[in-house]
Amino acid sequence: MTVERIDYVYLETRNFGKSARFWQSLGFELVLDLGTSGRLQPKAGGPGVFLEEVSPETPLAVGVYLGVDDLDLPPEVEKVGDAIETHWGTSLQTVRDPDGREFVLQKSQ
Repeated sequence: MTVERIDYVYLETRNFGKSARFWQSLGFELVLDLGTSGRLQPKAGGPGVFLEEVSPETPLAVGVYLGVDDLDLPPEVEKVGDAIETHWGTSLQTVRDPDGREFVLQKSQ
């Protein structure tokens, strides 16, 4: 297993429109608008931001999605739960680093 790139940073928000405008003011383009969620890409290329609006009762989450070539992990990498197949055609595996931070490994189909 090799990490090939940072795919995107996942950010939850209380107001998708307001947050999208913030990122657009920093030079990101809204390339996928799903109404209350969407993906923004920097115009110069590189990892994007995926915003998702959540209710005020939900604690805000942040996630880093790392693009990988496969999900065959070495034994020293701690898995958090089982890998899942998504409806958008990827496989996801959450892992935890030695300091307790969690990251999502994303393998494209």
